[in-house]
Amino acid sequence: MSEALPAPVSGALLELLLQQDASAWLQIGKDGILNDMGGELAHFGLRGLVPGEPAAEQLLFLAGMLPLGNAPVTLAAVELGPDRHADIHLLPEARRDWAVLIDRSNSLYWRAQAQQKANELNLLHRRLLRQDSLPTQTPAAAPAMASAMLCNALDMTVLERQADGGFRLLGTPPAEFVTLCPDSWQTDKGFHPQREFPFLENFIAEAERVWDTAAKPRRSGPWVETDARGGEHALEAIAVLWAGRRLLIIELLGERYEEHRNFLQMGRENVLLRNYLEEQVHQRTAEIRAREEEIALRLVWAAESRDDSETGAHIRRVGLYSEVLANAIGWDRPSVDDIHIAATMHDIGKIGIPDAVLRKPGPFTREEFAIMKTHPVIGGRILAGSRSPMLQMAKDIALSHHENWDGSGYPYGLKGEAIPMAARIVALADVFDALVHARAYRPGLSADAALEIMARNRGRQFDPNLFDEFVRQQPRFKLIAEEQSVMLFEGFRDNP
Repeated sequence: MSEALPAPVSGALLELLLQQDASAWLQIGKDGILNDMGGELAHFGLRGLVPGEPAAEQLLFLAGMLPLGNAPVTLAAVELGPDRHADIHLLPEARRDWAVLIDRSNSLYWRAQAQQKANELNLLHRRLLRQDSLPTQTPAAAPAMASAMLCNALDMTVLERQADGGFRLLGTPPAEFVTLCPDSWQTDKGFHPQREFPFLENFIAEAERVWDTAAKPRRSGPWVETDARGGEHALEAIAVLWAGRRLLIIELLGERYEEHRNFLQMGRENVLLRNYLEEQVHQRTAEIRAREEEIALRLVWAAESRDDSETGAHIRRVGLYSEVLANAIGWDRPSVDDIHIAATMHDIGKIGIPDAVLRKPGPFTREEFAIMKTHPVIGGRILAGSRSPMLQMAKDIALSHHENWDGSGYPYGLKGEAIPMAARIVALADVFDALVHARAYRPGLSADAALEIMARNRGRQFDPNLFDEFVRQQPRFKLIAEEQSVMLFEGFRDNP
């Protein structure tokens, strides 16, 4: 079974596709209600759509299609209006469905043009058959007549390789070829096209392999020649072995070449524009992320500065460890950025723990530990109810980072996959940083010693697969643990 395309590749292909053709999208709830929409809706004649109303009543092509099953569905070349066709891709998700419209009007037009050309060639073929049946036609005249008719129909010149290495012209070439080299197109003498078109020098060597091995026809790729008046002509050569005859076909590309060149230029301009916009978006996003991080870290530090065992540096290091681990297991970039900030809020619930418990230097009593164990619930309540994906992740982390893989943790005794992945990541980062840095009651351990202790709880406290990846990332975690300049602002310093 072939593997799925990596997400960056499929994303790039989708961007390229949507840039080449007009597109629009619709977001539909599982209840069939149109929730949101965007893109070039007017291009498809989709006006007056009302969010909050049933989608199928507003869009006839959805009638009978909703609700979607588990597999994507493609409605090909749906007619949405006069001369307006679109491929409609219906894509199901767990909580909503998508309809993506991609314009196909131009491709259908070119398909019709190609079909028309095929019909013309079919008629030409029938005419050739009739010519072959004429009693007055000599065998020698038939190839010349056929070649002339084909050349006129396809803007091609056909040359046949001769034993002496030259070529013989079959039929009469189109006038544009004669303009390029007027003294060479004579049927009564050998012709060496590589002398007129130096571009062909290397291609004829490749063509020899086609002719000698009966390989598939080979194209030279386009090149441009200039006539005596300065006019430019785009050409392409094709080497073909047909019925034992070694043919070199030179084709005039004409407007197709100009269209292709314009398309490539447009593509280059689109790439430059996209790169510029992506850089602007990246820069703007980085600025917003930096502000979010500073706000989060200042608020968390305000809460945790009451705890002598915690420092601002620890808070930020936990975010850095979590970012590395999330990236290593294949999270997308926005989610990796989110956990970098969300992880710093893992203990924000300590703001609700009394000083007498939070700042106690010695071990807790059973009653005091019960009070301390309420800080995940307090943190979850503080962060609950936000529409921000980053704060939603922070809520999961604050509430569940003390849950254990075997179900022995708190506050709810969640087990295995029921524990949010973000919380499992932060649990590893938090314990590792706490072990490798000194506390008032013990010195810090080496990274190797810390991992040796943590390994005893693989499959008990920690997700075993995630712990294995954590170990593989140990060199990067060592660098973070040893970094002394991770504090974001002066207030984080231990001794201001």
